[in-house]
Amino acid sequence: MKNIIITNEKKYQRILDKLVFWWKEKLHIISDFDRTLTQAYSNWKYRTSLISVLYEEWYLSKEYQETAQWFFAYYHPIEIDNNISMEEKKRAMEEWRTKHKLLLIKEWITKQDIYKAMKSQNINLREWSKVFFEILNKNNIPLLILSAWWLWTLSIERYLENQKSLFKNIYLIWNEFVRDGDKAVDLKKPLIHTFNKDETVIEEFPEIYEKTEHRKNVILLWDSIGDVKMIDWFKYDNLLKIGFLNKDVEKNIEKYKSNYDVVIINDWSMEFVNDLLRKIL
Repeated sequence: MKNIIITNEKKYQRILDKLVFWWKEKLHIISDFDRTLTQAYSNWKYRTSLISVLYEEWYLSKEYQETAQWFFAYYHPIEIDNNISMEEKKRAMEEWRTKHKLLLIKEWITKQDIYKAMKSQNINLREWSKVFFEILNKNNIPLLILSAWWLWTLSIERYLENQKSLFKNIYLIWNEFVRDGDKAVDLKKPLIHTFNKDETVIEEFPEIYEKTEHRKNVILLWDSIGDVKMIDWFKYDNLLKIGFLNKDVEKNIEKYKSNYDVVIINDWSMEFVNDLLRKIL
């Protein structure tokens, strides 16, 4: 496939042989949602995240949009700057998430708003994602979906329900609001951000952690460079990292090749991932 790049054939085959040897009993999948399980481009426009649907379709005020864009312009360069220490990055991300939380709470987004937004034509699963979900469900392989955004887990639940793809083997770890009735009033702990989406966060969800702690073979699906380092903290035996490079391919391909075992470019489908799972299973 011309949109699939295996960065080191020998290493890839060595990992694949081990995954096949241990079969499904030791396997679990860790994945991002936005631009990984969903398409990065929808209706010819690049979609940054699920939350972008809320402000693009005017569920969120102009004041929110302007302030959120200012936050992004200030904090995102810190997030991606390799010259800044991890301690400083984590402090900045905590600060960013806290400020953004207060901004969202002021908007009084309701569950009904979320349910309506999850029907948007601007959110599309990556092609063959439904088959991916079905393969994992049929073989009872846990799929952990992690995200630092906060549209409540009910947003993803509702979206996957609409797609007939919400299965019992799917576990969601997202920033979650504390609600007073239908109104968001605070954010539950732990506060998840780019640099703590690792096993220490999963341990805060014991009912999920116990499903995966004995499954030491991991396939990681992600779309960014910054987040991929989180896997360093997992106690895995065998790891296959698959990265989705959706835009600016020529500019970023070498960085992705140095961080991922497989790079899927140009917003391509889940076909390769599904074929990989079939080989393992």
